[in-house]
Amino acid sequence: MDVAVYKRHRAACKHRANRIYKACGCRIMLEGTATTDVDVQAVRSVFPGFARMGRFRLSAETRNWEDAQKKARTIERRALDIVAGVVPAAEAVTVAQAVQTFMAAKRNDGLEEPTLQKLAKTTERIKEFCEAAGLGNIADVRFDHLSTWDWSRFFGTTHSLITNQERVKSFFRFFHNAGVIHRNPAASWKRVTGKTAQVSGFTAEEYERILKAVGKCGFSAETERKVYSLVQLMRHAGLAIIDAACLERNQIVERNGEYRVSLATRQKTSKHGRLQRIDNAIPAAVGRDLMAVLNGNPRYVFWNRAGEDAATEVEKRDAVKYWQKRVRTLLDKAGFPDATGHKFRHTLAIEMIRHGATFEDVAAALGNTVAVVAKFYSHEWEQVRSGKTDAALKATWR
Repeated sequence: MDVAVYKRHRAACKHRANRIYKACGCRIMLEGTATTDVDVQAVRSVFPGFARMGRFRLSAETRNWEDAQKKARTIERRALDIVAGVVPAAEAVTVAQAVQTFMAAKRNDGLEEPTLQKLAKTTERIKEFCEAAGLGNIADVRFDHLSTWDWSRFFGTTHSLITNQERVKSFFRFFHNAGVIHRNPAASWKRVTGKTAQVSGFTAEEYERILKAVGKCGFSAETERKVYSLVQLMRHAGLAIIDAACLERNQIVERNGEYRVSLATRQKTSKHGRLQRIDNAIPAAVGRDLMAVLNGNPRYVFWNRAGEDAATEVEKRDAVKYWQKRVRTLLDKAGFPDATGHKFRHTLAIEMIRHGATFEDVAAALGNTVAVVAKFYSHEWEQVRSGKTDAALKATWR
């Protein structure tokens, strides 16, 4: 195919009769005819938005005549390369191959398995959308694809949509930085906007109902005791189940009849991967119950793990999955099919705020950042602040 370079002169330009006059500041254009799929691919390698056969006129996206000519010659050479079987890298990498490459790179980066699983779900969705849209190669994906695909069918909250969007951006940024695609289709994708859903906790009555349901789940007597104590631990110490399931006995500290849970949580709240400390007081009755749990293991409270060598991350994840299933059974039996074990953690945070704790206090108790606490619990603080304001106003009436 042949691609011509010409000037699209402004109406007021005195050189408008000369299509190849270079000295004026008018727009430089590329012109040609894409008669085959090969021609379309060749043009698309330089202009990713191009997607049709026929006569085309495209802005060269430069004011430099020589740069425009280079683009024209690149398109012509690209068409010849494709016919000869010398396919450019961007055209050769299929979406499926890109997914495999991306996940392999992330595994080599040493990311934890839960993070890899989340990335794998995102890349599978990218592949699913591309297949539905007839996009075979990663270079075919454009901004209008990413921004109009129905991501919301996988997610119910703004927070989860934003998180997914960042993973999608990182996927395409990876291949742009590697030189596989010369334009990142996600670069101009604006952050998803919307109101972050405010979480809720269990009421006192609901919590009592859950505890009473432990004996109705068909667990063995030993499992009943463990589930009861696990729920109490998550509610009163604010631990996520990933930390609670692998709690060690030496992380329960008793002094003069008072109990604390002290550990470095596996929650990571900084890009540097620093583990957050938790050192929370718990009711004495809960502490005694935890210490009384017998599972045949001298180290762990709930985990009946064999062997004295250090537990691997894979083993810990399996232990967490085991207890997640038991908590799921309990919540279903208690009549809370939409709740998760994380709601016990929310319950502690909300109760702390209602009793006068600041966001800094709650962040310290949960092992989170103040920003995260403010995002999810600001509605509770608004109610508390309103009550304090009213009390201060009424005090001035005397």
